[in-house]
Amino acid sequence: MEEEDAELQTQLVVEGWIEDGGYPVVLLGETHAIDAGMQNIENYIVRWGKVTISDGTDSVILTGGYDNDFFPPYKYTTFKMTGQAGKTYTLTAEYRGKKATAVTTIPQPVELDSLHVVRSESDTLFYIKAFFEDNPDERNYYGLFSKRHGKDKAFLLSFMGVFSNEVIPTHVAADVYCGTSVYTEADRNASAYFKKGDLVQVKLCRMDQAAYEFWKSYSNLNNLSSNMFFPYTNDLESNVQGGKGYWCGYGASTLSVRIR
Repeated sequence: MEEEDAELQTQLVVEGWIEDGGYPVVLLGETHAIDAGMQNIENYIVRWGKVTISDGTDSVILTGGYDNDFFPPYKYTTFKMTGQAGKTYTLTAEYRGKKATAVTTIPQPVELDSLHVVRSESDTLFYIKAFFEDNPDERNYYGLFSKRHGKDKAFLLSFMGVFSNEVIPTHVAADVYCGTSVYTEADRNASAYFKKGDLVQVKLCRMDQAAYEFWKSYSNLNNLSSNMFFPYTNDLESNVQGGKGYWCGYGASTLSVRIR
């Protein structure tokens, strides 16, 4: 019984990232028991937590505040620490006696060379080809994200947008599709294609293996959970100790293209 009670205890949920040249962003919440019934999501946002980021030399306590560009709409961040490729960052989140920790490293970015718009079988739907060079002498892990100006508040993972260089050539031409989210603006495209007039930012994120494992499991959940013949029942991977979620470092490169 004690083990079962421990499993049912509320845990911290961390969603956090830091990019090369960017500031850390952390969203903090708590787990919700399925049999506890529907409650206001505000009840599970952690507003008074203590979130600390360390790069091995300096430590900074992040400041919390409302931000409607995220869900939940409350983030912790700081302008006192900027991500640097090659560095390792430790996150510590504390709230009401609970403590969660995670470690991530920011890899060197791989630059996007160019973007090319491709028309689908429909005259009004499009996807994007992203071109870049991979170094086959390294083990690299990538994620492709997209953001439509005026429609998406955040970068969203592309369909089948997580991969390692075990399965790609040196000269990469990767397909980028419109990411989907239940929190995206009402015009979101369930077909995962872009439309004429969309101004799209494409972000290529190089990440460490732990971040890759999380996003790979997230991609599998999105792609397979609606398939009644091949249901996806695995838990999301996590690199957070003492909680759930992810803390990811990204070497990121971004380009924009207009769908015409």
